[in-house]
Amino acid sequence: MMALRLATLALALALALCRPAAAAPKYVLRMATVAPDGTSWAREIRAFSREVDTLSHGEVQVKWFFGGIAGDDVQVGERVRRGQLDGGASGGMLCQQLAPSMRVMRVAGVFQNRDEGAYVLGRLAPTLEQEFRQSGHVLLSLSGLGPEVVFSRQPVRTFDDLKRARLWRWDLDQLGLLSARQLGMNVVALPLEEAGRAFDEQRVDGFFAIPSAALAFQWFSRSLYLTDLHTSYLWGCAFITARSFDRLPVEHQNLLRAAGAKLSARIEEAGRQLDDTLLGGLFEKQGVVRNPVSTALRNDFLAAARVARDRLGEKLVPPQLLQQVLAMLADYRAEHRSAK
Repeated sequence: MMALRLATLALALALALCRPAAAAPKYVLRMATVAPDGTSWAREIRAFSREVDTLSHGEVQVKWFFGGIAGDDVQVGERVRRGQLDGGASGGMLCQQLAPSMRVMRVAGVFQNRDEGAYVLGRLAPTLEQEFRQSGHVLLSLSGLGPEVVFSRQPVRTFDDLKRARLWRWDLDQLGLLSARQLGMNVVALPLEEAGRAFDEQRVDGFFAIPSAALAFQWFSRSLYLTDLHTSYLWGCAFITARSFDRLPVEHQNLLRAAGAKLSARIEEAGRQLDDTLLGGLFEKQGVVRNPVSTALRNDFLAAARVARDRLGEKLVPPQLLQQVLAMLADYRAEHRSAK
């Protein structure tokens, strides 16, 4: 019996040694994002990479650096330009640099919900794809990341309360900073990784943030009030350099685009579900106090946002582009009013 077992073990070992090793990928794409590992964003990005690996039969591997390991959006952009990275995923800031028309999606007070933004983004997609190409990149994915709301140490009940509070905003969010300051808000521009510490040290009174970011970076764990005033929306992208994309065989280019389209849909759907869960009660269960948004606060903010974008004009986005988007929204709202 012992001899039989030894013979069986020897045979199994011999077969294992004879098996060909898994072939190394022919193409390795190095991508980076500030999104922390373990988040819903990272989960969907990993699913994208697995799909590319599977459909290419292991010939294309997408290797991701999460959590800002490769730097913030500016640093990632520089590494992409130097050829140290092949692309990345951005929460909007780098996307706006590569495709300037995407800035219009961040204008305060324009969109009332995610559906409106998704409608406009879909119609702007050909323009954005062209701008990415002109900047030497290929757009793989466009997704809504969520509404920007207010987390604060004290309740925000009026527009004056909103303007008085020292609220953190990402220092790379140039458009958000420009708009907020024109609105008379007391924003504090700091790097992403400093936001929580700045609150703890009372250098800021709260955050402008999308719900999923408040969860990902654990800002919600502090004693906060949530004011669900959708000041603007955040839209993200994933991209690859044209030089890296063009060296792939056509069939791999096609599967990369197809996997990117699925990534867009998955991140959009996951974001909607997460927003519904977080804003629907999960934050409150974790100790965040929901602060009702009065009609007066909402109306005052929207009125001030209209004045701010008129004053900023070209500094914000080209007026022609803004008017085009407002016309799209008018059509969308009219269609959906008639359908009710």
